Amino acid sequence: MAKAPKLNDRPHVVTANHLSTGDVVYLTAQNEWSRAIADAVIAPNAEAAAAYLAEAEEQARRNIVVAPYLIPVDTQVSPPNPIQFRERIRAFGPTTEAA
Repeated sequence: MAKAPKLNDRPHVVTANHLSTGDVVYLTAQNEWSRAIADAVIAPNAEAAAAYLAEAEEQARRNIVVAPYLIPVDTQVSPPNPIQFRERIRAFGPTTEAA
């Protein structure tokens, strides 16, 4: 189960890894998973974030995804940009170009 997040009123999205592919995925408004952060449903506050995370954790119990958790995002840009560097790498790819 995911570590309890420190929620605040910053916008968040839910991320996880898809169980069958290992892909980084984001919860959508249709409670499905997308590889594109642009498709993620944005929780505008802590209450909404907790509800989206609860849905994701239910899907983890059904072996659809692994280890869902919340990440804070900057919604002033499109697609939403993760605040944390690690999450930007997960969302947008490696930090080096292929040789």
